[in-house]
Amino acid sequence: MGVAAITLRGSRARLLPAGLLAFAAAAGVYLFVATRNLELPGVYMDAVNPDYLVVKVLNPAHERIVAWVLEGNYLLGNRVPWMISLYHGSHTFWFGLPLYALFGTTVEGLRLTHAVFALGVLAGLFFLLRRAGLGPLAAAACVTALGVDPSFTYAFRSQSYITLAPSAFVLAGAGLLVPADHRWQKPAWSGFLAGFAAVGYFVQGFLLVALLPALVLVTRGDARRSAVRGRFLAGLALGLAPAFVGYALLMQHVGGPVAFLQFFGREQAALGAFASPQPPAVRLEYAWTILQGVIDNAWLHSMMFREWVPVPGGTLKVACLTALPLGLWLVAEARRTATAALRLCIAAPFAFVAVALVFGNRLGGHHYVIVLPWLYAALALGLRAALVRVGQVARRGASIAALAVWAAATALNAAGQVSEARVLRATGGVDTMSDAIDRYAADLDAMSPKPFVFFPDWGLALPVAFLTRGTVAMDSVENFAAARQELCNGRDVHVALMHDREARATAWAQALEAVPEVRSWRQRDGAVVFDDVAFRASAAHAACANRAPRH
Repeated sequence: MGVAAITLRGSRARLLPAGLLAFAAAAGVYLFVATRNLELPGVYMDAVNPDYLVVKVLNPAHERIVAWVLEGNYLLGNRVPWMISLYHGSHTFWFGLPLYALFGTTVEGLRLTHAVFALGVLAGLFFLLRRAGLGPLAAAACVTALGVDPSFTYAFRSQSYITLAPSAFVLAGAGLLVPADHRWQKPAWSGFLAGFAAVGYFVQGFLLVALLPALVLVTRGDARRSAVRGRFLAGLALGLAPAFVGYALLMQHVGGPVAFLQFFGREQAALGAFASPQPPAVRLEYAWTILQGVIDNAWLHSMMFREWVPVPGGTLKVACLTALPLGLWLVAEARRTATAALRLCIAAPFAFVAVALVFGNRLGGHHYVIVLPWLYAALALGLRAALVRVGQVARRGASIAALAVWAAATALNAAGQVSEARVLRATGGVDTMSDAIDRYAADLDAMSPKPFVFFPDWGLALPVAFLTRGTVAMDSVENFAAARQELCNGRDVHVALMHDREARATAWAQALEAVPEVRSWRQRDGAVVFDDVAFRASAAHAACANRAPRH
């Protein structure tokens, strides 16, 4: 017994450093890729939401800024958010806060922080694969392939970061639910991590459609199945608890259960979450189009450059991550080598799409991107299943085939990185992802004294609040009376207009009875992204004399 224990401990001691070194190597490859062109594209509005709220903590002397938080959920003097909205919590705010304190609220600080979030997802995938019995080198190879995938790396430069970041928790939770050795199953933690991920962003909850049946299957025949399932559900409830607390705070704020239901109804009507007009067949076609666009990067490319263009070899990449894992799973089932982990990783994308069909075209690529790590996991575990219980010659051939698949996937992703980087450097991003936004924020931050800025169009307010560390006062609605008051108090007023610029600038000039200075902020190709319409307090004294603010 003593010798066996020593041998077992020694074996684990050797395995642990091997796993850590393998993951560190994969993480290093990801960081090399993620830090190229770090400042590009421009900071997209939802690519910094809700992280922009950290400026209210890091800069206690901040000016009045836009702060979008669920009613009743902004605590401690409107500095600490709980639930940001009905459908997601404040996870990235809390995990990002110490990182932004370290890196700063700059474009580079944002991208480095989000790279740390991405490392969390890669770590969750690595943990799942290792728990499923994959060796450290094979698991690291899978993580490396995902880490160099432009669909993954650029997800963390867009609004996809907030949907994808919670995958770190649910992947780790899956690893605790379906380990190769059931003695190391941790159902309570598995449930907690799944629930916590769903609070991070609601689409992560779609994966419960796969996780709950997996729980039933892996505990079937276990004398302790009721206790194991109960612990998972208890952990799940605990993981979901932050959302329940947030809804209770909202209910208290609006005045009780009836008012809460009315509020919920108004919000759902405004969002139109279930208002997709698509018939079922069209919904299915839409889901496949978006899933393809996520895998071949066409969706993220369209976000950054306003053109639906897949990466080189996009069709092959889609086949490698959809048809190939499915085929390998079917072969494994026929050979009776399929594991619970493989079945779960195959089921997870189907579960997501099944629930997503309810929402139709109300969900986009930034929601579908959460299936990406599961597709890579399914491919890796499917390839492993092909190596189980085969002869030496067949094993050698299967190993070569597995290596070829990994090399092909990594090469395709590397080619995609080169392709995307080339367009990124040439354009700087376009429209609401143009680096003109970052340059504008730097210009405002350099002004002394700083103006009051109105952002009536969606796309600029939150990036500017973040990049200026909250030192620029702002509002997100057109308010002529408030603007006139600022002018009469001696502060310049700027208005950033993205749409119908000339007509609206004229309306502002007429309302404020002042002649504006207009400066166009352009993309690198010369196209105007928005106009900055500036009104000088020094030129408004005559209009302010003996006049009440006009609405």
